[in-house]
Amino acid sequence: MDISIIIVTYNGRELALATLDSFWRALDAAPGLRCEVIVVDNHSQDGVAETVASHPIGACLIRNEANLGFSRANNRGFAASSGRFLLFANPDIEIDEQTLPRLLDRLALEPDVAACTPRLWVIGKPEIDWGSHRGFPTPWAAFTHFSGLARLTRRSSRLARVFGRYRLLDRDLDLPHDVDAIEGGFFFVRREAFVAAGLWDEDYFLFGEDLDLCYRLKRNGARIAYFPQAQAWHHLGGTTGLKRHSRQRANISEADRRRAYDSFFDAMHLFYEKNYRDCYSAPVHGLVSLGIETRRLLGRARRRV
Repeated sequence: MDISIIIVTYNGRELALATLDSFWRALDAAPGLRCEVIVVDNHSQDGVAETVASHPIGACLIRNEANLGFSRANNRGFAASSGRFLLFANPDIEIDEQTLPRLLDRLALEPDVAACTPRLWVIGKPEIDWGSHRGFPTPWAAFTHFSGLARLTRRSSRLARVFGRYRLLDRDLDLPHDVDAIEGGFFFVRREAFVAAGLWDEDYFLFGEDLDLCYRLKRNGARIAYFPQAQAWHHLGGTTGLKRHSRQRANISEADRRRAYDSFFDAMHLFYEKNYRDCYSAPVHGLVSLGIETRRLLGRARRRV
C-alpha cells in the first residue's frame, strides 16, 4: 500500500462529504496509486458515519463510542493502516488529482524528508493557511507574533528572520524549503518516521499535537518540508467552528466550540511544559502563562466563543 489516508470526523457532515468527494475524484484520476482511506468517527450526531459508510470511496470506517479527541482517534486509524506513507487529513480538506502524486514524487527525491505539506490554501480567503508553515512557538517567536512586531517587519527578509519566526516570514512561499512544523489537518509523513517519533501524543485532545509531533521528528534529526508545487485547500475552522467564515458550514454546537476554544489554549500550556520548561527560567514561565491566559480572556471578551 502506498498511502493510508486517515480522516477523523466529528459532526460537520456537509464538509466531510465534500472532503470524501474530493479524495474520491483525486484517487480515481490516479489509478496507479495504491491508497486506502480510513475514517475514524468520534461519535458524530449528524449522520457523518452513515455518509462515510455509503460513500463510493469505500473507506474503512471505525466508529468510536465517544469523542476521543484528535490524537487518540488518529492513532486508532493508524493501527488499522498499512501504507508506507500516511496522510492525516481533516474532514474539511480538499485536494486535486496532482496533490498526492507530486508529494510522493518529491519525497522520492528527498529521502531524508520525513514529513511534508503542500501549499495549503484557505478556502474563501486568498491566503495560505499559516498553520502549515510554522516555526516552533518559542517565547520570543510567540511574543513577536502576538505583539504585532512580525507584521511590521515582514517586508524585510533580514528583519523577518529575527521577528517573523512564528510563521517563518523570511521564506519564499513559491519555493520548496524546510519548515519547523506543519499542521495536523494535512500531515503527510513516512510511516517509519511516524513510528520512531512515537505516534500522536494522546495527552493533547485538540490542537498542539501537530507541533509536538514535529518537535519529536526534528529531535530525531528528520526534515520537515513545504512543497508549494503541490496544493490543497482547507475550510479553516470547519472542524471546530472557531473561524467565522467557516462557522455556518461547520455544524458545531456552542458547547463543542467552547471546548475547542479552551483546548487551543490548554495545548499551548501543555506544549510549553513538555518541551520548553527546562529551557527557560521561572520568570519566563510566568510570563508565558500570563500571555496565554491573557489571549484566552481577550478572545472571550471579543465573543469568539
